Amino acid sequence: MSNPKQYKKWTESENLRLDETVKQCRTKHGTINWKQVQIYFPEHTSLQLKSQFSNKQLANPKTYHSWTESDLYKLMINVLTHGENWSYIKTQFNFEVEESTLKARWYKYKRDHEELKRVLKQIEVGQINQVQQVDKEVLQSAQNYFHTVENRAAVYFGQQIQPTEYDLQMGPTKLSDVEIKPMEMFLSEFDLEEIKKNIKILESMLTQ
Repeated sequence: MSNPKQYKKWTESENLRLDETVKQCRTKHGTINWKQVQIYFPEHTSLQLKSQFSNKQLANPKTYHSWTESDLYKLMINVLTHGENWSYIKTQFNFEVEESTLKARWYKYKRDHEELKRVLKQIEVGQINQVQQVDKEVLQSAQNYFHTVENRAAVYFGQQIQPTEYDLQMGPTKLSDVEIKPMEMFLSEFDLEEIKKNIKILESMLTQ
C-alpha cells in the first residue's frame, strides 16, 4: 500500500503557509506545537513538517526569517509609497530577503489585508458579537495590525509611546517619510479612538 504522506517537493506557497502556521502555533515560550501545525497540513506528518521547517532554516541561515505583522506592515507602507519596486524595497528590511519572496508576501498580504480591514471596521462600529465569530487567526492578525498602527499613530500625533522593536526600527519619536501617506489613508478611513475603545472590550471578552 502506498503512503499517502509520501515526500513531495514543497512549493513556495506551501513554505509560506508553513511559516504562517508555525508562527500561529508557537507558544509564548517559543516552542512549536507540531501536532497543531499538522492539523493544517493533513497530507504531511508532524515529523515531516518539523523536518521541512528545520531544513529550510539550515539551508538559508541568512535569508530565513519568520515574518511578523510588523514586517508585513512595513512591506505595505513601502509598496504604497514606492510601488512594486522590489529591488529597492528589499533594502528597507534589516534581514536578507529575495525579491520573489517580497512579491509573494505582498500579494498574499493584499488578499488578507482586505479581511483585516473588514474586521477592524466591524470593531469600529461596535459589532462585537459578529467579530467574535471571526476565525481566530484572522482576529489575532487584525489585533496585531491595529496595535502596530496604534503606536505609529501616536508617534504621528507627537505622543510618547512605549516603543516596540518595530518602533525602534522606524523611529520612536517621528514617522519616517514612507509611513506618512499610509497613516493618513488609515486615519481617513477609520476612527482610531472608536477602534481603541471597542478592541479593549473585545479583548476583555476573549480572555474571560
